[in-house]
Amino acid sequence: MKIKDSIKTAVFDTKTGRGRQIKTVIVLLAVYLIMGIVTKNRFLTGTNLLAVLSNSVVNAFIVLGFCFVFATGIIDLSIGAILVLACNIGGILAVKAGLGYAGLIAGSIVVAAALEVFNMKLIQMSRIPAWIFGLGMAMVYEAIGAIYNSRQIAAGLQAVSLSNTCRALGQPPVNILLLAAGVVTAFLIYNKTTAGIGIRAVGSNKEVAGMMGINTPKTILLSGVIGGIFIGIAAALNESYAGRVVPSTGLNSITLIFIPLAAYLLALAFSKTFDLTIAAALSSFIITSIFNVLTIMGVPTGTWQKVIMGASVIICGILSARSEKGDVK
Repeated sequence: MKIKDSIKTAVFDTKTGRGRQIKTVIVLLAVYLIMGIVTKNRFLTGTNLLAVLSNSVVNAFIVLGFCFVFATGIIDLSIGAILVLACNIGGILAVKAGLGYAGLIAGSIVVAAALEVFNMKLIQMSRIPAWIFGLGMAMVYEAIGAIYNSRQIAAGLQAVSLSNTCRALGQPPVNILLLAAGVVTAFLIYNKTTAGIGIRAVGSNKEVAGMMGINTPKTILLSGVIGGIFIGIAAALNESYAGRVVPSTGLNSITLIFIPLAAYLLALAFSKTFDLTIAAALSSFIITSIFNVLTIMGVPTGTWQKVIMGASVIICGILSARSEKGDVK
């Protein structure tokens, strides 16, 4: 009886991590079954699920970037603008400089990491709320891209177009394999390295982290480097998938991070059940699945899906706040 009771406790007791994981998986399977029924089995097909997984890859890498940047308590709202600028510079290096995949990947990563570190440094120096600083820098980065785009158009050229070059990076199975490698790498950095532990300590309590011997300013910059690398990979994949990412103005770049933000908040809600880095990929897939179902059901993309997108951010934020109740983050 003792052995049976132990097995029962391990599987069904929600106080154990394994029990929560099994129950969460069961609930998610039930939700996906319902979505399949609602869409008359058009959702739960191998082809469609592969498309959903592929479409969630870019958002998943952005969320992995959030896991490191936001972990220090800094909410940078210029990440969408950084993503667009990195996309375009990576594309320029790939096509106009003739560097191909090396230029696309290296250019996107270097630009995203450099700009994120630049933001982190200025936020620490200015000591103004990070979200206000992020809004200002988003407009600056948007303007840089828009100026280049307008000059290219005036010369009768496109800003950046990959055409048929470097397009495999954003397509399955390459992007899915990259996501798997990215999640494993993020998991190891976040949980098994001094850098990851230091970033989490600073996010929990900067004063205590300082007393433990952690160099807070350098750790925050390091979070920008690591987070920027994942955002840069997202930029390279996005440019490869779309072929062309047009710079925008008027803070429209912020809309690019709405879905990743909802996924990040949902990942925080899942973080007591799964590791945050694993939850990041899972949440991205869930959010992408929801919008796929809405599209299948004919919900207008420009109106009601935007409403649902905003509601998703709020709901995921509530779930995230409930999951953090009583804890020190």
